[in-house]
Amino acid sequence: MRKKLFFGALAATALISWAAKDPVLMKINGDKVKLSEFEYLYHKNNQQQIEKESLEQYLERFKIYKLKVADAKAAGIDTTKSFRSEFQKYRNDLSQPYMTDSATLLRFAQEAYDRKLREVETMHIMLPLTPDGSSIAKADSLRNCILNGEDMGDLAVKYSIDRSAKRNRGNLGYIVSGRFPYAFEYVAYTLPIGEVSKPFATDFGIHIVKTLAERPSRGEVLVEHILKLYPRGANVTDSIKATMHAQIDSIYKEVLKGADFEELARKHSDDGSARNGGRLNWFGSGMMVPQFEATAFELANGEVSKPIETMFGWHIIKKLDSRGVKPFDECKTGILETIAADERNTEARNAKISQLKSDYKLKENSKFLAMVENDSKDTFDSTTVEKIKSYNCVAFSFAKKKVMASEIAERLNPKMKKANESAVDYVKGVMENIEKEMLIEHEKDMLPSKHVDYANLLNEYYNGMLLFEISNRNVWDKANTDKEGLEKYFQANKSKYTWSKPKFKGTVIYTTSDSIENLVKEAIAKMGGDTIFTALRKQFKRDVRIEQLLVEKGENAVVDNLVFNGPAAKHKDKRYTNYFKYEGRIINQPESAADVRGPVTSDYQNALEEEWIRQLKEKYPIEVNTKVLKQVK
Repeated sequence: MRKKLFFGALAATALISWAAKDPVLMKINGDKVKLSEFEYLYHKNNQQQIEKESLEQYLERFKIYKLKVADAKAAGIDTTKSFRSEFQKYRNDLSQPYMTDSATLLRFAQEAYDRKLREVETMHIMLPLTPDGSSIAKADSLRNCILNGEDMGDLAVKYSIDRSAKRNRGNLGYIVSGRFPYAFEYVAYTLPIGEVSKPFATDFGIHIVKTLAERPSRGEVLVEHILKLYPRGANVTDSIKATMHAQIDSIYKEVLKGADFEELARKHSDDGSARNGGRLNWFGSGMMVPQFEATAFELANGEVSKPIETMFGWHIIKKLDSRGVKPFDECKTGILETIAADERNTEARNAKISQLKSDYKLKENSKFLAMVENDSKDTFDSTTVEKIKSYNCVAFSFAKKKVMASEIAERLNPKMKKANESAVDYVKGVMENIEKEMLIEHEKDMLPSKHVDYANLLNEYYNGMLLFEISNRNVWDKANTDKEGLEKYFQANKSKYTWSKPKFKGTVIYTTSDSIENLVKEAIAKMGGDTIFTALRKQFKRDVRIEQLLVEKGENAVVDNLVFNGPAAKHKDKRYTNYFKYEGRIINQPESAADVRGPVTSDYQNALEEEWIRQLKEKYPIEVNTKVLKQVK
């Protein structure tokens, strides 16, 4: 007991110590704001500003920010389904890097980088994935043939579903880390030289691999090239080859005379890189066809090759530069992105789960599984599931949480037919999935207390969502939809909104012919009311175009013609050959908010904002601890 009290005292001391390091800076409507949150946003703000704000200036802005957040909470915005859903998605995304074991990821990253430093020459045969496993048996048979002396290249041509096998006889050349599925790369890099692997699967098929040789990485090269491309889809005859060879030889003679290589590429190359002067991206082993790759690596920087032939046609290559493998720190981000997309990430996640089981002292109740075993002796069906629901016992526990047997039963499929042994395994598997889910969720809940940067980012997003929604309700959306309030504000401040020149305010109607114009005018004479334009569009469809305008002289050629005695004009859409003015007049100054909507709306938003802030200051009390404020670094 004394020992438990001692550890409890230590925990309490740690919490007090943490609280002392992160004291409460202010209280707004009873909500506490910690010093760390204020410092985080204060420093972030100053990094984004050209002119840094003083602490006092930022404190006033921060108060207003927090008052608005308090108002959003009071309005219940944070309890809405849409808010909770969006925030949960962000939380899940933000927490992902913490849900894998960093040591395992680093181990995989270092392994991948070490492999980048060497290249392995690899042969393979790929068979299709088959549900019945017949490809595995066939692959075993092919492997035995190879071990007994049959030529692997011949077998690759005959059996491999890799299309390249017909021309390369299964030889992939030298491969580099990060360009093949991890399972394939693992076998290729760990297989002793000269040995043939046992069959293994990737998402692409069943593979047999043989490693032929190994060498240090050659790094990457940067080249420009000129290509005379063989006709696609045609039978490339000796005559065609000779013609293309003659063309590339002619270009090569110009290179030898000192002609600009990039200009020649732009003028003569059939490759898409011609627009860039023939320049390709940096590439390494295994990224180009063998003849092209070999020549590019053999050239000295600045050297130009003689014409070479590949399956695509004839090339002239100019080597611009070469480089070795980048340092680990420069490769690390890209390597981790690759790892995140394959099975290594799953292994890192499982390692994290194991760590969480230990950290949160997860314990499974052996009695629970014993009861399942006893009740599933005959069969496993809906009756068994109902029995498990009735167990009044804990299935597993962790971090002071107890998960009951009935909670496991809710996830069981009553239609799953299982024998006794597999029934227990099935229930245990379901339970383990629930354990993983709950451990991950619990860890997400604990992350803010473990990582201050995470806590600050999460809190910033949470408050930012609240701020946006409450500001939209009280200011932005209100200014756009409150027509009565906008007009009232305009009339009260009319003198602020003036024009230096008069404007035409009215409607111009365009038609596709004289006859349509006459029909439209006749229809207008019979119509009336606010729905006239809707009626015209419905009756005449695309034969009529209606534009409501507010323009000064010189801004619209048609209005200049109709109103300001300008020359005849045409609509940009040539279909509309005729036009006339409907209910328009010249006004010297704005008559309503609609005439200067942009500026008035902006000013009205500012007025709404000022009034809202005034009300917030009256509504929600703010208490600032000046002693803590002095601790801001």
